[in-house]
Amino acid sequence: MINKIFFFFFIFLIFNIANGSERSEKEIKLGVFLDDLDDIGSFEKIDFSPIGMFPEVASDFYKKQRIANKKFVEIFITQKGLMEKYTDRVILGMAYFEYFYMQQLKENKKSLETFERKYPRVNAATKKNLKKLYGLNKAKKSMREALGMSLNDSPETAIKRYYTLYKLLNQAEIKTIKISKEEKKLIKTHNKISKNISKLKSLTEDKKNKRLSEKKFNKEYNKIFKALSKDLKKNKDNKDYELLTSFIIEIEKLRDKNLEALLSGYKISEFVLQNIKKDKIPKKFEQDLSNANFDDFQQEELEILGKITKSMKLNKNVKSNEIQLHILNLENSNIPVSRFLNVYKDELNVKLDTINLMVASSSEMKDWKLSDWANAWKNPIPKSIVDEAGIEITLSEDEIESIKAQLAMKNFKELLDLEEFNNLIKTNSDNFSQIANDLTLNTQSFEFSFTLDDFARSFGDTYGLDINNYSDLTDLANAQHGANWSVEEYASAYQDNVDIINALQSGSISSFDAGQIAAAANSSLQEVADTIRAATSAGVSVDLEATAQGLGYSSFADAVAAYNEQHGTNYTVDEAKESLGQ
Repeated sequence: MINKIFFFFFIFLIFNIANGSERSEKEIKLGVFLDDLDDIGSFEKIDFSPIGMFPEVASDFYKKQRIANKKFVEIFITQKGLMEKYTDRVILGMAYFEYFYMQQLKENKKSLETFERKYPRVNAATKKNLKKLYGLNKAKKSMREALGMSLNDSPETAIKRYYTLYKLLNQAEIKTIKISKEEKKLIKTHNKISKNISKLKSLTEDKKNKRLSEKKFNKEYNKIFKALSKDLKKNKDNKDYELLTSFIIEIEKLRDKNLEALLSGYKISEFVLQNIKKDKIPKKFEQDLSNANFDDFQQEELEILGKITKSMKLNKNVKSNEIQLHILNLENSNIPVSRFLNVYKDELNVKLDTINLMVASSSEMKDWKLSDWANAWKNPIPKSIVDEAGIEITLSEDEIESIKAQLAMKNFKELLDLEEFNNLIKTNSDNFSQIANDLTLNTQSFEFSFTLDDFARSFGDTYGLDINNYSDLTDLANAQHGANWSVEEYASAYQDNVDIINALQSGSISSFDAGQIAAAANSSLQEVADTIRAATSAGVSVDLEATAQGLGYSSFADAVAAYNEQHGTNYTVDEAKESLGQ
């Protein structure tokens, strides 16, 4: 049996070697390949959204993606420091990301077509756009895998799963934990070390997959490794990081001769750091779900929660098998990783409880006896069982050893299931903070910009008119007034409205300021209402009370009363808010 296991293992190695893709220098410089297009996908309008995810005014994909863009950037970039506290917002951000990503595919359709047609000889702009899409797709993959999904699942399936989990986590009672100055320092240090380990892992993976030139790899690697070494040196008195430092020194020797093993080393390092964080790093916040109420959950949503739970359990087994493959890879490269991990478990009290099996090198395991296999199995088993008649049967030491050995052999065989586990080696961390880091984006990358075309579409939606851009709105105005304005000439009619929406989003003006500007420009209440609707449709929050006060009214209710008097309507305050998309 054991010989068969090793036969399959060597087949696994040969398979990977034989199927290694050769890339030209031009392709390596690009860093994105033609076969990546299948994963990146193509634009498909998302009509579905769960009730409550968007305001009612966001009735189509265009409006939803505008809001999703803003919300996604807010959660994952501008406010990513709040991710640890508000896990529910992170999950909601993943749902928004589905709309955001689809819009990116739409906006970059020409780049995708050009890339496919001219590959690998593409211009700088096309290259930039494709690398951005590739990075976003990696993040999308990480998000989905965190909840047991793949890129093959439909956006609707993903959005349902994210939003249902958000509904549950949104009920959590958040407890803030007081931590000391030293604990804060430890958290900061740990996060810096983890971040640099993750960067080195990603660089190594890209180099292994021939997405980086030797020159670029060495330049980036040396810079990050220097920063990592500096942080580790600062913490040499901490046993956890002292041991990690010795391990990093060992795997660093593989850099120029075995990138596969080096990648395994960084994934093991990442795994250890995750467990150190779980067992020893104090948490600033805790989420308590003990009082969660399921009365508002539909049957479908309860089934979705069940699927998520099942997927989480499966992911745990998957991660365990993945780590054990990396252990095996390093042992075969003469890196004694099992001894390294045993020190964490036995001496430093880092549980590492997802590891079922502690393997050795192939040459050692060939000679393993039954007792060796039994000792390799790290999870406890019961010393007695109860049969169908209710009689307790005590297992002998030999029986326990035999069961452990069988479990170890079975688990090891499962590690080498090519169909199920081959792609798992390449998966990103499902840590939420890591997903944000994987994006490698900044606020400027997705700067909010509300245009005249956007306002025109919002105007058309409000009044039930078929308006696709500002040119259509100009044609409508010319027909109504018997004029012959050009688009450029008519732009002045609504440019102030557009400027206000952009200013509100950037935070350069408040809702009160916006009201004052509108009053100074002698804007009608109808024009102000149109601007508020357009802003809401784009995901920009408008304080109605503050806007009304800026216009010169004592309250929003007074502004509504004035509007009713001017237009012969009878809006209540709530109806007016609804009409404005609030």
